[in-house]
Amino acid sequence: MVSAMAKRFKVLTAIGPDRPGLVKEISAAIHQAGANLEDSRMAVLGGEFAMLVLLSGTAAELSAAEAGGRAALTPLGVECHFRATEVPEAKAGTLAYELRVTGFDQPGIVEAVTTVVAAMGVNVASLETSVIHQPLTGTPAFLLEAVLSVPREVPLATLRRELGRVAEDQNLDLVLDARA
Repeated sequence: MVSAMAKRFKVLTAIGPDRPGLVKEISAAIHQAGANLEDSRMAVLGGEFAMLVLLSGTAAELSAAEAGGRAALTPLGVECHFRATEVPEAKAGTLAYELRVTGFDQPGIVEAVTTVVAAMGVNVASLETSVIHQPLTGTPAFLLEAVLSVPREVPLATLRRELGRVAEDQNLDLVLDARA
């Protein structure tokens, strides 16, 4: 187990052609190096597999994980980038809220929502979007799911009202709830 003083962090970003076994390859390289995979986001976008992974360990473990990851993924056509980072501590005075936006797919939804959020000083901790074609009709439906870090001084009623304006302007359903 890594002591708190020796614990370091790296972020791996990788993208390449999708194929079975990519997650196994990188997780094995991390494990064999003695490092820990702490947090990750992985998805297939088009024909490409993309991953964003937070690793922790000693400097030696992280170096070994990087070398092992590159050795496993580069021959498979996956581009890897490792970057040292720090894990931020939870900010005092913020609350986590989940935002869900749905509606007919149209350009500009993400920009409109994030414009409101940024203008109010709210941080986007995570955001995922997708277009799903409805059964029977094939109508493209847009889905945005985000976790927002809302500072205590931001009036929730104002945030809801401003997001509600976006929803009304673009004919969207919008739900903003405290994260459980």
